[in-house]
Amino acid sequence: MRKALMRRTSWWLASLLVLPLLGCAGAPNGPLFPEVAATLPAVPPDRARIYFYRDYEPYESLSQAALYLNGAPVGVSVSGGFSYRDVVPATYAIAVWTQKDFPNASKSVGLRAGDTIYVKVESFRGWEDGGGDSNFARDTFIVLIIDPAQAQRELATMRYVGQEAGAALGRYNEAHHS
Repeated sequence: MRKALMRRTSWWLASLLVLPLLGCAGAPNGPLFPEVAATLPAVPPDRARIYFYRDYEPYESLSQAALYLNGAPVGVSVSGGFSYRDVVPATYAIAVWTQKDFPNASKSVGLRAGDTIYVKVESFRGWEDGGGDSNFARDTFIVLIIDPAQAQRELATMRYVGQEAGAALGRYNEAHHS
């Protein structure tokens, strides 16, 4: 009995030591945007390309948030990361998972074949806090359509985030946060 209690206590203490290290993972570690962009094929003639990215802001939310096109999960927003999707030409409602509503948080854009747009995810961690509890803030995310020249400058330090993991997170968020 005492041995089992010691084992549980040891496991609990070890967990306390490891969990903070997991939170220090920081920015993604994939290749930088210039490396990936140099290897990407041109946008297919019957498609449009959407780049999604988010600045690395460790003082803001480090939560990963699902990205949506017309309500369907298509990727994940990671602080300091970028991803892209080649899509059929259409009008898209572009949104990101958020815990709190914010005015004009999503965008609607019409894409033609050959178009490339840049969608930046912004975090407003302090948009709603815990009503007196300074340790609590809801994750609030919005999307912005960014000018291509500005986006290219901002993307230079971003790292690639795999799309499959993002789609899985989107399905998880949809199932657990709807």
